[in-house]
Amino acid sequence: MKLSLRTQAVVGIGLIESSMLVILLYLVFSFIEASTSEEVERRAESMVRVFSATVSDDVLALDLASLYAFVEEAASTPGTAFARIIDHEGHLLAQAGDGEFLLKPFRPSIRGRGLPDVYMASAPIEKAGLNYGSVEIGLDLREQKTAIDGLKSNSLTIAVLEVLIAAGFSIAAGHYLVRRLNQMRAVVRRAHEENYQQRIDDRGVDEVSELAREIDQLMASADWDYGTGKRRTEDLKALNRLLQRKISELRRL
Repeated sequence: MKLSLRTQAVVGIGLIESSMLVILLYLVFSFIEASTSEEVERRAESMVRVFSATVSDDVLALDLASLYAFVEEAASTPGTAFARIIDHEGHLLAQAGDGEFLLKPFRPSIRGRGLPDVYMASAPIEKAGLNYGSVEIGLDLREQKTAIDGLKSNSLTIAVLEVLIAAGFSIAAGHYLVRRLNQMRAVVRRAHEENYQQRIDDRGVDEVSELAREIDQLMASADWDYGTGKRRTEDLKALNRLLQRKISELRRL
């Protein structure tokens, strides 16, 4: 199947542009998700360590009022879904936060598994090497996930627009180039019919224009040679007629 230069340019540029954009978007999205996951993990680990150290004395003293105050304050932190304190026997001492997430079973989030709606983390409550329970927190990541999804959607939209713009430019540039090449082809085709009068007259400054000027010079030279040869042929014909007339006159003598 014959593909025009314009089609080859559009397909080639489209494939290159699409491939590069796919690789770029994959790397950018992977970096965003990885960096966000690392930041969430650092924040969760820092919160549970501080939370555990803060409530350890009140857990030992079973000061439930203070424990409720601590979990209320922790749960009110922006982006926190819930906070919970468990004693060493697994009994709930205090909890606060979004009721939807408090009803869900606690499952510590695993690193490198992507972003869940709620990132859960826990830390033991230790004093003098003894375990007195644990603290659990959940970070609400729904807004962050929505923002990342929006970023991905916008990036894909921009990528599609970029491909379309590149394709449009390729089509326009290919059409312009093919039109100039068709002019050259028409001139060369007429040269085969011994018509050397037509010129391309391309006034551009690129390589195609240089080729067009070379063809114009070649056509001018061919036109001069053709005209000179034609005149010589006419001269030879006239001389031949003159010789034949002289020969006829000599024969009559």
